[in-house]
Amino acid sequence: MLLNTFFCRQGTDTSLRFLVISGASLCLISLFSLLLAGHGILLLLALPPIAATVLSATRRLIPSQRLQVLAVIPGPLLLTASLVFAEQAWPSWVAVMLSLLATGYIVSRPQPKASAPFDSLGYSGPLMASAPRRARVEPTLAGGSPAYAHVADVHVVDAYGADAHAAEQSQEVARGDEPAFERAPEPRTYNYTDEAQADYLAQDRLSQGMHSIGAQLTKLFGLSYTAIKRHPRGAVLGFGCLSLLLGSLFWLGGDEATEQVASEAEPEAPIAQAPAAAIKQVAMPDGFKVQLEGRVLMLSWLGERGEPGTLWSLASAEGDSSCQNLTFNNGVSYRPMTVSLLADTSTQARFSPLDTPAIINDIAMRGSLTLCGYEFSLKGSQAALAKEPAFRPYL
Repeated sequence: MLLNTFFCRQGTDTSLRFLVISGASLCLISLFSLLLAGHGILLLLALPPIAATVLSATRRLIPSQRLQVLAVIPGPLLLTASLVFAEQAWPSWVAVMLSLLATGYIVSRPQPKASAPFDSLGYSGPLMASAPRRARVEPTLAGGSPAYAHVADVHVVDAYGADAHAAEQSQEVARGDEPAFERAPEPRTYNYTDEAQADYLAQDRLSQGMHSIGAQLTKLFGLSYTAIKRHPRGAVLGFGCLSLLLGSLFWLGGDEATEQVASEAEPEAPIAQAPAAAIKQVAMPDGFKVQLEGRVLMLSWLGERGEPGTLWSLASAEGDSSCQNLTFNNGVSYRPMTVSLLADTSTQARFSPLDTPAIINDIAMRGSLTLCGYEFSLKGSQAALAKEPAFRPYL
């Protein structure tokens, strides 16, 4: 079984193989979404699983009905788009239902006749794995005339117990010297420069690594296919439990996104400089908020008491010295333009638009930050920022 049988149009797939590929594609898209927290790159990573599903459906249908493979595209494509752009979970459920209906429809169609018996993984076609045949190499002797080695005396005992002694002596033909076997040509040596040899070794390691990964993936698919073939009921039950688990995770994520949208819709007194619709904000798990007004980044948190006013100003370099720098746990720091105490007792730090991309990336990738004597944990910040479309271009 070769890995390229997943990405070819030739051959025939069984219904079970098509079901496994379709389910694995949906699971891979969901797994990528969990790992990337709904980042836009999921749209690119979902293309190979979708292509594998379409090609498997093509091999499952007879040639006159292969236009019906278009039915399997909307489901995984809608699932990918909903995981990236939708803030609620119901579009993902709709996408899963569309995929299930399309898969069931393809399975109900007549199966094409296979030109050869199916292999253990449900594939029949010209790309089936076959054991390589090796041609037998006979030894050859050097010289223009055949030369024979000396043959020792042979003592033979027949079935009746009688001894037969025969001695045969060989004669050298054509040449009086001892025959010499033909030597294999010595391997040619190439003089590589250090740089060329390093490139060659790197390419060789890369090709070996890709071959090893492909072999492992093929082995994993084979084991999964065999297990599903032997225990179909258990496979259906396991797939249903996995779907419920992933659906629950997406449902909880949709509820958090709904709560976040509701909190953003509440009017806030601190933002009096610009309309509320122009400011996008994300509530961090540790209690502070990251706000984006155009290209200006702001951090806001509660905890100070006193009269509203400016705590620190970069223009005058006066104010609370603990607010001079925003410092991350890796030592990188940025100077805020102003740090102000607002009327609702929240503290707001505004930064230069030139630092916005770097600060957002550090908030997503670092472990903690310190500002004005407060230390905030950044655990889960990347997933929180990825949910707001305004912050995704900076990640």
